[in-house]
Amino acid sequence: MFKSTKSKLIFVTIFSLICIITTALLIMYKEIDINNEQDDNEIILSTQKTELNNIEQGIDLKGKYNQNDIEIIGKQASQDKIEFSYFQIEGLKNKTIQNKINKEIENITLNSYKEKINLANVNNLSVSTSCTANYGNILSLNVYCWGRANENIEDQNTDIIDIEKGINFDLNTGNVIEFKQFFTNNAPMEDIIRKCAYNSILRDRAELTLSQEMVVNNYGNIEEDIAMVMEAYKRNKIEQFYCTTSDIILMIDDISIDIPMIDWANYIVIYNKFLSEESLYEDDNIGYNNLYTLTTRQVDSYYYYTNYQNESNYFIDIFFEWQEDNASEFEKELVANKIKSIEEEISRLKVLANQNTQNFYILNYKITVDDYYDDFTKQNLIKCEERGNYYEMTLHDFSENIEPIIIQDNRNVYESDVEFVYDFSGLLNVAPQDLIEYYNPETEVKVVI
Repeated sequence: MFKSTKSKLIFVTIFSLICIITTALLIMYKEIDINNEQDDNEIILSTQKTELNNIEQGIDLKGKYNQNDIEIIGKQASQDKIEFSYFQIEGLKNKTIQNKINKEIENITLNSYKEKINLANVNNLSVSTSCTANYGNILSLNVYCWGRANENIEDQNTDIIDIEKGINFDLNTGNVIEFKQFFTNNAPMEDIIRKCAYNSILRDRAELTLSQEMVVNNYGNIEEDIAMVMEAYKRNKIEQFYCTTSDIILMIDDISIDIPMIDWANYIVIYNKFLSEESLYEDDNIGYNNLYTLTTRQVDSYYYYTNYQNESNYFIDIFFEWQEDNASEFEKELVANKIKSIEEEISRLKVLANQNTQNFYILNYKITVDDYYDDFTKQNLIKCEERGNYYEMTLHDFSENIEPIIIQDNRNVYESDVEFVYDFSGLLNVAPQDLIEYYNPETEVKVVI
């Protein structure tokens, strides 16, 4: 009896030890497996994060951008039969880069015609270099040469000779930007170029019929032309191109190809790729800020006064058109008072916007002051015409309903009669108001007509 009990105890003890050891081994194995699985998951997540970070971001169609704070200074030069028009830039902190870019602009302007034009064969030649894009720390140029050939030149189909070139600078370094640098690293480049080449060639060969329809009567060797373009791309021979705020234009031989950015927005990095953490510029008040992507504004002297501010809960867009030359003292004072009133109204709007952060405010006017002759009274008057309005709405209404109208109007401004006076009457039941005033410059009083 005792032996049997002892044997059972030994068996139970050994069995228990085996169970404990087995359980411990299973737990250790499970922990190792879990740790390995966690390590694998961390590696996968890290790889995915790296891949996402490597995918460059395209254009945000509701995003905003700033123009570069540099001055564009026009220059003129001439030699023999040639008139040159170009520009230089000022305002970069790094003067070495600024001088490098300016020398390159001057060099390409003065030498752009030499590859294809013999001065002995032309009566005159004009070379114009213009700035087509100045934002996101890039500078894009279009160089255009045109002239009239001598009458004694044989096999000359036309007496007009023209050459077009493009060049693009990274203002961070002063280096020339290559074509592929304008696109994301996952862009379907061949598809983009092939489709845009086809559309551009068709557009250039289309003719307007008597019924005002565009038709293509002669397709020519369109497949051969597209094949030539694709071959140039594959051999990395796309060297002549420039951009605007909405298009990339490349020139291959005599073919000009337009790449509309809005059609390929996800694959174009022009607006953000060359941005820097620190400003490259000496000043911060030269270019417009917070413009919508794919829209443009010219900082020039066409308008006497402009005020554009696009902030978190207010939008100001005001234009004042007036020619100061030969204006009377009364007219100058009238304009000064109008601008003073505008700026006082802007100050009041900003206070209101700061106090009511859930609302959105818009101040939008175009004001024109010019001379006016009244046939009825036979008087020379000063006419002041004001068109626009003040609007108030919620942030949600602005973002969802009003802002898309502003963006679209700005993108269409060169294709329509829009002059940055917006009409929200379909949504807000408030239309732009028209106010016309007349003043007698001799008596300096307002008159009624």
